[in-house]
Amino acid sequence: MADTAPLAFITGATGMVGSHLARRLLDEGWRVRALVRASSDTALLKSWGVELVEGDVGDPTAFSTCLAGADYVFHCAAMVSDWAPLEDMMRVNVHGTRHLAEAAVACGRLKRFVYLSSMVVFGMHPQRDFDESAPRIHTGDHYNLTKIRAEELVQQFARDRGLPVSILRPPYLYGPRDRQFLPRVLENLKNGQFRFVGSGRQPLSLTYVGNLVEALWLAATKPEAKGEVFLITDGEAITRERILEIVCEETGYPMPTRHVPRWLVRAVCPIFEGLYSLRRTAEPPLVNKFRLKFMSTPLTYSIAKARRVLGYAPKMTTEQALRQTLAWFREHRPDLLPQGK
Repeated sequence: MADTAPLAFITGATGMVGSHLARRLLDEGWRVRALVRASSDTALLKSWGVELVEGDVGDPTAFSTCLAGADYVFHCAAMVSDWAPLEDMMRVNVHGTRHLAEAAVACGRLKRFVYLSSMVVFGMHPQRDFDESAPRIHTGDHYNLTKIRAEELVQQFARDRGLPVSILRPPYLYGPRDRQFLPRVLENLKNGQFRFVGSGRQPLSLTYVGNLVEALWLAATKPEAKGEVFLITDGEAITRERILEIVCEETGYPMPTRHVPRWLVRAVCPIFEGLYSLRRTAEPPLVNKFRLKFMSTPLTYSIAKARRVLGYAPKMTTEQALRQTLAWFREHRPDLLPQGK
C-alpha cells in the first residue's frame, strides 16, 4: 500500500464498530493504525495488515506518538455499561477523549476527527422521531453523563482550538461481532429469562454496523460534515416483538409469550438499584432504568439531516441486517443457540 494513501487512526478497533470500520477503510485503499490494549484479541486486525499500537485510551501518554502522520481520527472506543463505577467510565469516556483530542490538535494536519457518541445523551424518557435539535438530558446514570461530557468536550475543542470534528449518534447497535445487543437477547432466550416489558409493540430504531460504517466514512470525507452532529439509524422503526420474531425464526428458539407490566418494573427499579449499590455489587441488577429503557421505551429518530448533508442512505433494512447478523451468530456463536441448532 502506498505511503501516500490516507492514514486513519482508530480507537476501539477490536470492537464491532471499529473492526468493521477498519475493514472498510482498508478496502478504500487507506492505511489504518489502531490503538489496542495488551489484553485484546488482535488476530483479525493483524491478518488484515492494520498497524497496531499497544496502549490504553485512559492513559494520558497513550497518544503521544501514535497520531504521527494521521489524516483522520475515528474515536470509537468507549466503556459501555449500565453499572460500571463513575470513575472508571470518566477515565475512558471523558479523560480518554480529552487525551485524544489534545493529541489530534498537536498533530496539526488532521482533516477530520470523527467522534462516535450515542443516543443515550437524550436521556430515559420516550423519544419519538427525535432529530439533532433535541436537548441532551442528564439522567444520573454514568454512561449518559460521560457521553454528554465527551460530546461537550470535543465541541469545545472544535470551537476553541479548531479541531475539525464530526459527531455521530447511533442508538442500539448490532451486526457480526456484536458483544452487547444480540448476545444479551440470545442469552436471555437460552436461560428462559426473557420477558416482554409491556406489550412488546413499542417502536425503536436500531443501527446495523454496516450502515453505521457508511455514515462514519461519509462524516470523515464530506466537507459539509465538519462541525456537525448527525443521528444515524437504519432509517426505520421496528417493535421489540418483531425483533424477537425474527430472532426466533432464525435461531429456533420458541417465541416468548410472557409479559411483565411496565409500571411494575418501573416501581421496582429504584429498589433493585439501591440494594445493589449498598452491597457494591459489580454485576448490574436484573432490573434497572437502563434496561427498562431498552425493553419498553419508544425510541425512534429522524435521519433526515444525515440524508440531506451526508448523502447517507442505509444500505440494508433492519430485517435484512438482523437476518444476516443472526446467520453470522449461527456460524460463529453456536454457544448462544438452542442445543443442536
